Amino acid sequence: MHPTEQPPRENGSPQEPQVHEAEVLHEQGRHDEHGTGNGARRTSYTVRFVQFGQSGFGATPSEGCLAPAITFGLFLGCLVQLGILAAIGFVVFWCVGAVVGTLLQVRRTLNRQPTNPWIWRVANWLVCLMLVSWLAEGRP
Repeated sequence: MHPTEQPPRENGSPQEPQVHEAEVLHEQGRHDEHGTGNGARRTSYTVRFVQFGQSGFGATPSEGCLAPAITFGLFLGCLVQLGILAAIGFVVFWCVGAVVGTLLQVRRTLNRQPTNPWIWRVANWLVCLMLVSWLAEGRP
């Protein structure tokens, strides 16, 4: 058995991944209302468990190569249509957009907001293509 695989349960199905660390998000103090009346302070914690199930490019294994394949196809399209400098510009703009998109994705995940990486990916591709085509207008 591989070290990352979970041992099977008694009925043969794999176990759920175990959570190893808990993250304390908010510490809230409350005053005791039902106790002795001395205003004792109790502390409660909000705990969030995060599980990272796979490492790959997509949410499912079937879409793991889709985003890199689209990006590479757009790079080749810029290379054929607009030239090598435009293709290099596309890669540079795409890298900047990917870093910004990843930071926004992490921020939304930590704030417990629903995330969809395809929104910033498509926006990144469109902005990069518009910038490259705009900059390559004056090419000979």
